[in-house]
This record gives sequence, structure tokens and C-alpha cells, in this order.
Amino acid sequence: MTTSNFDRLIEEVKTLTPDEQRSLRDKVDELLVKDAPPMTEEEFEQHLLKKGIISRIPPRVRDASFYANRKLIEVEGKPVSETIIEERR
Repeated sequence: MTTSNFDRLIEEVKTLTPDEQRSLRDKVDELLVKDAPPMTEEEFEQHLLKKGIISRIPPRVRDASFYANRKLIEVEGKPVSETIIEERR
């Protein structure tokens, strides 16, 4: 696209309503995402943080021995999932 075409396009975008500009931005973002490689987990966390969806990125668990050495406990009664289903009815 030549500079004059680009400038003309920018001027036309400025005439759109805020809702139309948001719709245009969403469409452009969709087009750009199709060509982009998938995000890594770290990139996705940064994206969520930037958008304000999360307030912080939790630290990673580096030592899996905490989970490997855990001891299961015995619970009496019916499973919690059954209790939840019954309460929703």
C-alpha cells in the first residue's frame, strides 16, 4: 500500500464511530492473529496481565517433589461432585 493510500485510509478510519472503529480493530486483530504463530504459555500469561484479566502471574512450581510425596487422605461419605450435583437440582 502506498503512503497516500495509507494516509487516506487513516483519514477514513477517523470518520468512523467509536463502535465502528472497535469493530475494525477486532477484524484487523483477527487477520493478524491468523498469520501469527501460537503463543507460548508465558506469552499468554503476559497477554492476560496486559489486558487486566489477571493481576499477577503466579510463580511456577519448580520442585515437583512436593506433589510426588503427598499423602492422600480418606474421606467418608459420598463424593463432593455428587453433593454439588444434588444441590444444583
